[in-house]
Amino acid sequence: MDSLSVFLFAMSGITLAVGAFYLMHSAATSEPMKNYRTGTWTTKVKRPVHPEMRDVEPGTELMGVNFGKTECDLEEYKDLQARIDELKRELEEFERPDLPSDDEEDDEEGGLVVRK
Repeated sequence: MDSLSVFLFAMSGITLAVGAFYLMHSAATSEPMKNYRTGTWTTKVKRPVHPEMRDVEPGTELMGVNFGKTECDLEEYKDLQARIDELKRELEEFERPDLPSDDEEDDEEGGLVVRK
């Protein structure tokens, strides 16, 4: 009886090990994984998962990109900051001063009708 339980335990361990290696091999040699290593890949939508993907039909091909450079030097940072400042100035020019702000609306009286 003791040798039977050892044999069953060994067989289940071997079966799990073979299944694990098969799964790792099939995942590593799949087409999306090969393209992922090059930096770009495509995949097909099987089901809409995220609310932003609600209008994406199943079978639509999507593209993903890995950006290799994640750092920027000081000059690139200064250029980006200058662009951000320029956009802030443009947005401030388009603000309409004739519309009341939230603070001005709160200061007005007579907003409630009281009946006795």
